[in-house]
Amino acid sequence: MKKLMLVIVGFMISTTLFSQSCLDDVWMCLRQNQAPKAKKLLESCMASNPDNAQVWLMKANVYVNLYNMDQKKISSDPSYTPRYPDALLTANEAFIKALELDPKVEPKTGMLGAIAGQKLCAEPFYNMGVQAEEKGDYQNAVKFFTLSAKNYELANVKNNAAAAYLQLALAYGKLNDQANYKNMLLKSIACSPAAYPACYTELYYIYQAENDTVNCGKILEKGFAAIPVEKQGDMIEAQMNYYSMTGQKDKLMALCDTMLKNNPGDMTTIINCANYLSNFKAYEKAEEILNEALAKNPNEFKLNSQMAYRYFMEVVDYEDRIEAAKNAKQWSEMNPLREAQKPVLQKAHDWSDKAYQINPDDRQNNIMLQQLKVKLLIPVPDELKAKVDSYRHKE
Repeated sequence: MKKLMLVIVGFMISTTLFSQSCLDDVWMCLRQNQAPKAKKLLESCMASNPDNAQVWLMKANVYVNLYNMDQKKISSDPSYTPRYPDALLTANEAFIKALELDPKVEPKTGMLGAIAGQKLCAEPFYNMGVQAEEKGDYQNAVKFFTLSAKNYELANVKNNAAAAYLQLALAYGKLNDQANYKNMLLKSIACSPAAYPACYTELYYIYQAENDTVNCGKILEKGFAAIPVEKQGDMIEAQMNYYSMTGQKDKLMALCDTMLKNNPGDMTTIINCANYLSNFKAYEKAEEILNEALAKNPNEFKLNSQMAYRYFMEVVDYEDRIEAAKNAKQWSEMNPLREAQKPVLQKAHDWSDKAYQINPDDRQNNIMLQQLKVKLLIPVPDELKAKVDSYRHKE
């Protein structure tokens, strides 16, 4: 038995000595910038020591060097085809395996540790995700953004992890995977709540599409608590939408007053406020805001078109009231409503027509103008009709 134990111990010592000697040779090659030679030597190390954390860590370093070698050649010759296209993926897998085998594994001098290596891989993976996304290859975008996010998270680089999860969410959105789209947005917020206001607004509109008004309110409340005031612009529009959707007219009007005061003359704020107020039937308030802006910019297309929309929505409101009176057989109320609608209908047409003269190529205004001309029994010009018909053919 004693002799057997000595044989086993002797075997273990010889195996360890072999792996260390082998790794030393690989390490020396890397120190001398001979990554391809290091790769060949590594194969014998791996064959003899498949469960050695040090060997896996060295493998990761070899493939990081192969990746860097290819990148250096690409930087001097963009037409160069990488010799080791999967080097970074292989390196990342090896870093993970090394940690699985020994969470405390230490690198040789001048080599990357497992955590540092995964952190290093995160940025190239992110860039690969962007490149895949730009090509419309959303499956690979998901693959690379996932790797980037996990590596940044493991390295505790929370803001970068949040960015990768946001991009991952958008890639899932392109693939119409709503469940993962939502989950990745939530992960981005969990990594860094104050980093990206887009996460809160995207989630808001997801919850709105799901008719989940409770979570609509909660995600906005959470966002406003986390995001600095100077970065809340897009969230303000979502909040306007929320107040409109939930019938909180007083809060919507107060928010518009605050936004207009804080952003005097800002076209986006003016248009957003007028739009939501018109949808909320606060026509006079919307008109007041637009008139003030039109006094300074009478030929601004967006202002003229928005004023047309303000009156158009009131026309639609009258139509609903007329239809309701008809259904209730309240005949005496129908004619007064029709008479009250006529000047509103004419104003809607005139503002839309003025906007058309300024910009004849706006889809929304052109469709609105044609509808108004039909309602007023005004002939639709051939040019306008052709434009609106072309929109239908594209649908």
